[in-house]
Parts: sequence; C-alpha cells; structure tokens
Amino acid sequence: MPAGFTPSGMPVGLQIVGRRFADLTVLQASAAFEEARPWAQQRPPVQ
Repeated sequence: MPAGFTPSGMPVGLQIVGRRFADLTVLQASAAFEEARPWAQQRPPVQ
C-alpha cells in the first residue's frame, strides 16, 4: 500500500503481511495505517 513520499517526492510503499488465513487482520492493519497517514490526495510530481 502507499505509505508516503520521500523528500524528493518519490512514492514509498509498505507491505503488510500476516499469518496464514489472517486476511482480516492484515486489512484492519492497513485501514488503521491509512487512517493515521492519509495519502489518497497526494500525487508524486510528474517529470
């Protein structure tokens, strides 16, 4: 999932993994991270 941007504006990704069949836990962790660090309105610069 997108996790933010470097100081130069490049996107940084985050991989969240969980135990086998723990999809709900991974989705909950992803939702919590997105709520704490909203990213949807940000875009990297086009060069």
